[in-house]
Amino acid sequence: MKVKGTVLYNSSIYSILNLLQKGINFLLIPILTLYLTPQDYGIVAVVAALNAFLYKIYLLSLNASVNRFYYEYKEDELKVRKLFGTTVTFVFLTSVVLTIILLFGHNFLIDPFLGGVSFFPYMLLGMISVLFNPVFMIYQNTLQAKQEGIKYARQNLMFFIVNLIFLLVSVVIFELGAQGVIGALALTNFIFFLYTLTKFSKEIKFGIDFVILRDSLKYSLPLVPHSISAVASTFIDRIFINNFLSTSLVGIYSLGNNFGGIIALISSGVNQAFVPWFNERVKSGTIQTIPKVTKILVMFYCLTALGISLFGKDVIISLTPSNYHSSWVVIPIISFSCVYHSVYYFFSVPLFYNIKKKGSSVLPIYTIMAAIINIGLNFILIMKFKIIGAAIASFLTEFMLVMALSMVYKKFVKINYPHLIMIWAPLIYFIVSLLIFTEIGLLYRIIIYIMMTILSIIILKKEITELLAAKESILPTNDYTEKCEEGK
Repeated sequence: MKVKGTVLYNSSIYSILNLLQKGINFLLIPILTLYLTPQDYGIVAVVAALNAFLYKIYLLSLNASVNRFYYEYKEDELKVRKLFGTTVTFVFLTSVVLTIILLFGHNFLIDPFLGGVSFFPYMLLGMISVLFNPVFMIYQNTLQAKQEGIKYARQNLMFFIVNLIFLLVSVVIFELGAQGVIGALALTNFIFFLYTLTKFSKEIKFGIDFVILRDSLKYSLPLVPHSISAVASTFIDRIFINNFLSTSLVGIYSLGNNFGGIIALISSGVNQAFVPWFNERVKSGTIQTIPKVTKILVMFYCLTALGISLFGKDVIISLTPSNYHSSWVVIPIISFSCVYHSVYYFFSVPLFYNIKKKGSSVLPIYTIMAAIINIGLNFILIMKFKIIGAAIASFLTEFMLVMALSMVYKKFVKINYPHLIMIWAPLIYFIVSLLIFTEIGLLYRIIIYIMMTILSIIILKKEITELLAAKESILPTNDYTEKCEEGK
């Protein structure tokens, strides 16, 4: 059976795209930290955190339904067009209604979470992004479902470049600060909303098919609490720091979080390719490669997080003004928190896949519990340990969530994941990363990193050899390559 794409091929596209964007953002750090005060950085972070919650509410997890039901309908072109059209139409109508409600009721629904950040103009600009972004996001989800990695990357890169231009003009030339950053994103989202309607209209049938909508919502609605709780675990720390400490400390924490969050960017790109690849593997009954690829990816995450942890301090001190330098202290903790979140992806995919056993309804139980634990830990640890407490809360939450899911995922899809590596390797690498707090010299850190790299290669020798020997399971087929060439 020929497959349209593979996990390593598409994940490499998604990850390279994310890394390219992150790399350019790193190049911008000296500029942005020069034109943005920690207060400005904090305002952007608070608005982004609240927007993340709103995105999940607006989407109702229907983007997950697109990924899941495409494989059920893909032999029926009309039904696929109706699936895409129903999702886009319903989400946009829902977004308009919710935006109107929030605008008139922001004093009660939004402002209590803003702390010292003003609704006008900051959150208002943020809500413009929330209104117009979901349609483009769904379009991108359809490309992932169809494993059209190159097309997905091209359009995301266009989005990034347009936003980057607006950001530089507004922040550097007009010196608009946080308002310029948030406004640039709002304008970009509006432009790509129009672009999506033009480009996507050829592939969808606008309107609502209520049978498809019913099935989609039946699958997606149980995921909404899961999605919101996942966002809470990721962004609630900014809200707490803003309300308990200061907006400036949100900015400092966010800069360190951005460095540590490189792992999240990489794993998000991998997961975008892993989910459709996993679905096809399980549906075809060829699951033997899944544990091997998973082991390689987890070790790669560990090694990358270790490098970020050992050398991130040097980068921050070199690139930013002195009032941002303290942000390095959260990098090791955040990096390995993101590694465990990457492991969570692998354990959660079987639950998303199994519709009959209602895995998508079971998963929210764990993520909601994790969110509650995270909120409690943030409340306690931020008051005691400041921004380091927020990072520790994230790490502990992700670790406990992974431990819990590792005990239940086999009930939904029987895959022999390498538990020892997935659960304990990140912890060992994390302990090594804490050497940065001992003021160990750069040369010694380089030696340690080389040694850990050699150890990682030794651990993965068998899996790498087997996968390289089975090229057809990890490389794009000729059929896929030809289609990519045609799409250029």
